[in-house]
Amino acid sequence: MSRIDDCTAEYKGWINKLGISTISDLTKITENGDTSWLINVSETWQQQKIAEIALKLKEDIAKKRIILISGPSSSGKTSFAARLQLHLRVLGIKAVSISLDDYYIEKPLMPKNSEGKPDYEAFESIDYELFNENLHDLIEHGKATVPIYDFDDLTPPKTRDMTLAADEVIIIEGIHGLNPKLTYNIPDENKYKIYCTALTALCLDDGTRVRSRDNRLMRRAIRDFYFRDASFQLTFDLWPHVEEGAEKNIYPFTDSADVIFNSSLLYEPCVYKKHINKLFRRLPKTLPEKYRENIEILKRIVEHCPSIEDALTPRTSLIREFVGGSTLFL
Repeated sequence: MSRIDDCTAEYKGWINKLGISTISDLTKITENGDTSWLINVSETWQQQKIAEIALKLKEDIAKKRIILISGPSSSGKTSFAARLQLHLRVLGIKAVSISLDDYYIEKPLMPKNSEGKPDYEAFESIDYELFNENLHDLIEHGKATVPIYDFDDLTPPKTRDMTLAADEVIIIEGIHGLNPKLTYNIPDENKYKIYCTALTALCLDDGTRVRSRDNRLMRRAIRDFYFRDASFQLTFDLWPHVEEGAEKNIYPFTDSADVIFNSSLLYEPCVYKKHINKLFRRLPKTLPEKYRENIEILKRIVEHCPSIEDALTPRTSLIREFVGGSTLFL
C-alpha cells in the first residue's frame, strides 16, 4: 500500500466514524440542523493535521530551514502554506514564503506543450538557477532580490527585496517543490518536504467514489471563472495538459515527501454546488462534446448535495482560495 493509500484510508476511517460516507449522509446532517457542526468538525480535523505538521517541524527546525510544498493544480497549496506559516508563528517560529510561480522564465523561452503553447507545467519553465542563487543568498547573507512574475509580460520585470533572519525558515510553494533538481545545492537533511493533495473518500449514492481529480477540477473551474476571467471551456482545454504535467513532474516525487497533507474538506461540494450550477447555467446549444463529460461529472457530484452558503465558511478555510473571501492572502 502506498503512502497516498494510507492517507486515504486514514481519512476514510475518520469519516466513517462520523457516520458519513455518502452525499446522502451530508444531506441528513444538514436537514437535522447540524450544518455548523459539519463545517466545524471538518475544519477542526484539517487544523489538527496542520498543527501536527507544525509541531514536527519545530522538532527539526534547527536543521530543516527549507520547507518545500508541492502538489497538483488546485490541491490547496497556497492556502496550506499560509496556514502552516500561521501555525509556525504560534509556536514561535517565523517564516518567509516564496512562490515558485515567480520563477517562470519568459514565455518565448518556455518549452512548448503538444499544442505548441508555453508549457507552464514543465520543470524547464522554471529558472531554477536563479532560484538556487536566491536561496543561497538568503541563507548565507540574509537577503536577496527575488523576482515577481507577471503573467501579462509587463516590462521591465518586477522584483522585491527579501530578507531572512537567522531564526527564520523559508516556505517554498509550487508544483515542482519536491523535484530534487529544484534545490540541488541544498542537502536533503536541511529540507522538509510536504506533498499537498485533495484525497476524497465520499461516495455518491450509487457507491461511486468522488475522485480527487474531479474535486480539484471543480475547485479550479470555479477559481478560474471568478479570479482568472477564464471560461470553463478554457479550464477544460488546459486540464489535460495540467494532468499530463502532474504525471511527469509531480507524482513521481510523491514518495519522497516527509508528510502528506490532505486538503479535502467533507462539506466542500456543498459550498461549490451553487457555483457549479452558476458556471453551467446557460450552456451553448452547440457545445462541443469534449466538454460535456467533465460538465456531467461535476454536476453529478453536486446534484444531490445540500447547498451551504459561502457566508458559513470560515474566512481562513481552504475553500476560500477557490470561492473568494479568504483572509489568508491579500
